[in-house]
Amino acid sequence: MQLFRFANPEYLYLLLLLPAMTAIFIYNQVRRRNSLKKLGESTVISRLMPELSGIRPVIKFIFLLTAVSAIILMLARPQFGSRLEEIKKQGVEVIIALDVSNSMLAEDIQPNRLTRAKQAISKLVDNLENDKIGLIVFAGDAYTQIPITTDYISAKMFLSTINPEMVPKQGTAIGAAIKLAEKSFTPGEGKSKAIIIITDGENHEDDPVSEAETASKAGIIIHTIGIGSAEGVPVPVIAGGRRDYLKGP
Repeated sequence: MQLFRFANPEYLYLLLLLPAMTAIFIYNQVRRRNSLKKLGESTVISRLMPELSGIRPVIKFIFLLTAVSAIILMLARPQFGSRLEEIKKQGVEVIIALDVSNSMLAEDIQPNRLTRAKQAISKLVDNLENDKIGLIVFAGDAYTQIPITTDYISAKMFLSTINPEMVPKQGTAIGAAIKLAEKSFTPGEGKSKAIIIITDGENHEDDPVSEAETASKAGIIIHTIGIGSAEGVPVPVIAGGRRDYLKGP
C-alpha cells in the first residue's frame, strides 16, 4: 500500500497566503486600470506607452505564486513510501580496559604509548551517541576508573588523569581486566556489550583466554588492540629525581 504524508504539515498553513496575494494583485490591477482610464482612451495610451502590457504582470504573478507554492511544499517535506516503520535506536555499552603498566611510558610511539592510547580513547568518546562507556585500568591487577556512564564529559576528564602510579602492582593482568569488565556492565540491559583491551605486553599474571571465553558465552564481544613496536624499547623510569631507562617490551 502506497503512503503519502508530509513530515512538517504545519508549513501547509502558509498556503493560505496565496489567496491573500491573489486578492492584493487583483486590487492593484484594478487600481492601475482606473488610473490609466483617467489619462485617456486605452487605444491612445497603448500608442503613447507601448511598453505597457496587460498580460505581462499576470504572467509574472503566476510565476510568483508557483515559486511560493513550491517553497512551502518543500518546507512541508512530502514523503512517499510503502509503509511506516518505527525504528527504535539502541546504543551499546563499551568498557575499555587500558594497560597502565610502566612499559606504557615507552616512547617508541610519540609522545609515549599511554598518551597515544588516551588520545585514541578520547576520539572514541567524541563519536559516541546514545551509548554507555566505562574505563578499567590494569597492570598487575585491575581497577575501575570510570563506571559505566553516558556522561562523556566526566569520562574524558577522568581519562586525562590516568597514569601508571594508579596501580601499585606492576604486571599485565589481562584476565583480571576482562573479569572486572564483565561485572561492570549494566545488569539486565539488552544492549550490545563490548570490551576493548588496549595493551602493549603479554599476559603473565592469569588466564585471559579462559576469562575471554566466559565473557563470550555471556554475549560480550572482546576487541584487543596492541600498542607499541615489536622490538623491545627502553622504558623511562624516574626515581629520586633522576630519569633512567629500563628495557621494556
